[in-house]
Amino acid sequence: MDYVITTIPERCQRCYCCVRECPANAIQIQNGQAVVLPTRCVGCGNCIKVCTQNAKAVRDGVMSLLAMFDAAGKKERVALLAPSFPAAFPGIAPLRVIGAVKALGFTRVVEVAFGADLVSEAYREHAARSSDPIITTPCPAIVEYIEKYHPALIPNLAPVVSPMIAAGKVVRERYGDDSLCVFIGPCVAKKLEIHDNNVAGVIDEALTFDELLRLFDEAAIDPAQAEEAEFDPPRAHLGQIYPVSGGLLKSAGISSDVMDEQVIIVEGRQRCLDIISEIEQGKVHSRLIDILFCEGCVNGPGMTTPLNYYEKRECIISWVKSRGRALDQAEWHDAVGQYHHMELSRGFQDRRIEERAPEEHEIQRILLSMGKRETAQQINCGACGYGTCRELAVAVAQDIAEKEMCLQYTIDNLERSHRELAEAQAQLIQTEKLASVGQLAAGVAHEINNPLGTIVLYSHLLLKQLQDADPARDDIQFIIAEAERCRNIVGSLLNFARQGRLVLGEIRAGDLAEPIVAMLRRREDFETIDMQVHVDEGLPPLHVDADQMKQVLLNLALNACESMPYGGTLRIRINPAETPREVEIRVEDTGAGIPKENMGRLFTPFFTTKQIGKGTGLGLPIAYGIVKLHHGRIGVESEPGRGSVFTITLPADLRDYPSAAQLSPRDLAAALAPSPQHVHPGK
Repeated sequence: MDYVITTIPERCQRCYCCVRECPANAIQIQNGQAVVLPTRCVGCGNCIKVCTQNAKAVRDGVMSLLAMFDAAGKKERVALLAPSFPAAFPGIAPLRVIGAVKALGFTRVVEVAFGADLVSEAYREHAARSSDPIITTPCPAIVEYIEKYHPALIPNLAPVVSPMIAAGKVVRERYGDDSLCVFIGPCVAKKLEIHDNNVAGVIDEALTFDELLRLFDEAAIDPAQAEEAEFDPPRAHLGQIYPVSGGLLKSAGISSDVMDEQVIIVEGRQRCLDIISEIEQGKVHSRLIDILFCEGCVNGPGMTTPLNYYEKRECIISWVKSRGRALDQAEWHDAVGQYHHMELSRGFQDRRIEERAPEEHEIQRILLSMGKRETAQQINCGACGYGTCRELAVAVAQDIAEKEMCLQYTIDNLERSHRELAEAQAQLIQTEKLASVGQLAAGVAHEINNPLGTIVLYSHLLLKQLQDADPARDDIQFIIAEAERCRNIVGSLLNFARQGRLVLGEIRAGDLAEPIVAMLRRREDFETIDMQVHVDEGLPPLHVDADQMKQVLLNLALNACESMPYGGTLRIRINPAETPREVEIRVEDTGAGIPKENMGRLFTPFFTTKQIGKGTGLGLPIAYGIVKLHHGRIGVESEPGRGSVFTITLPADLRDYPSAAQLSPRDLAAALAPSPQHVHPGK
């Protein structure tokens, strides 16, 4: 049995409270779910107490107990009831609780508090002999924690068994070594202690008060209606006060006065961790340190009552006082003397947890991946369950945590996902528009082109018949010019409709841009523009459709030049992209820029800001379609008055995507997953 606490996955809500409260870092997060690591767990039960979703389960002792009952035959079946039981059943007379336990089939119900009486005497003797700080050991979670995480303090552990083990030894001596011994109390760590090699074999099973209630329910026993019954001997005395703060010292007759610096009482997770660390560092010189992970056993994780600490304490004290008045002191002294010979010492074992210490570069890499490059970004909010962002990074490196536990990181990812989703939706709409326009163009362009050809032909024939001085020549030439403009628009539509097929070939990166710039330099209206081409010499040859990519660059460069009527600078840069096996092409200008209200419409077919007759509004949509067909991305950054930058990122070798060369526009729209346009209002 290597586990005592597990997580119920369907109830775990990723709140990380258990991570925050676990003193042993025994909670591993796997796919957002908390998993208790049995080798690291100390059984303190803090994760149970803080889990508001009841997502933690304690190892079941009920089924094994029932099997033991079946096999016990005529053996004594003894319940060892922890002294905190009056606080677990408020409003019910304690003697009725004892009667209800016997009604379950136990032949004897013995006070663990008598074991506490014996242990108290052992503490008095050990404290008198030792000069080093002594750490008390009735709390098995403290013992587990020191053995696993601070084994250097093992010599400081009091070599004394817990009251449960002492009571179990009494039962086996008094009622037979073959007796079935079952502990019932508020402590989950007892389920670990009964299998500890140093004390194993004394207690057969350990139940929590929760499990006792379950047994009552299954047996239809109402403790409030049960017949009263007394504990079986031997009777207990001050050991009954063990569950409350300072109970061990009180029963051992050791001063717990706040002015006595020789004794320290420490309860609660964080205070325990602090004092253990300080003892190890040699900062504590007190003679006796009484440590409990819980704030008194009455606050153990196996307690069922909703009472607060003070109400539970009152229940215990009231019970102890009533028992003290009826106790036969002489009989009690005789009983203690009867077991004075009993061996109550125990040993401890170095079971240290070896933890891999991540390298500093590994920690920094994880912090960087969570967006925490700078110290100021490490806000140490604790929402992940770890005290600092660095502690979380160390836990991630040790594979017991996930980056997604960081609230800031998760929120940033969520916001980014929302942006990408919005951009993807817009991209999908754009892709559908392009596909629809492509279908329309393919069906209509040829029909329009034929009558346009006839108009141009007959206009030229008519022009030849007119004299040079005929005033009608101007009208005929205007008709020819407008018809030619229509033919250009139709040509653009046909080009747009043919984007579903690529003809791949190898081409040097510079050979894509240099001919475009050379052609534009020959135009008189662009002679005031400084045109530059910068190509990374380390780029391998590109495998793309060279003609279509040249058309993309021509459209972008032409738009850039037309945005600089009074001169400026055009730069075409081709460099390796940040992603391997991709190339980045940037077309930069120092022109008028793009107004913010037009940024979202740039790739919409027939949208243009040029004068009538100067543009069709198909240049950028065509460029967009070609880039998408190349499995690439195109985006723009622009600021009015300072120019624009169009960025194209595409695979350097399109042979990695052979099927893309055979798609129609509508198939392309369905096959290519839309990616963000990365359109930003400013540089």
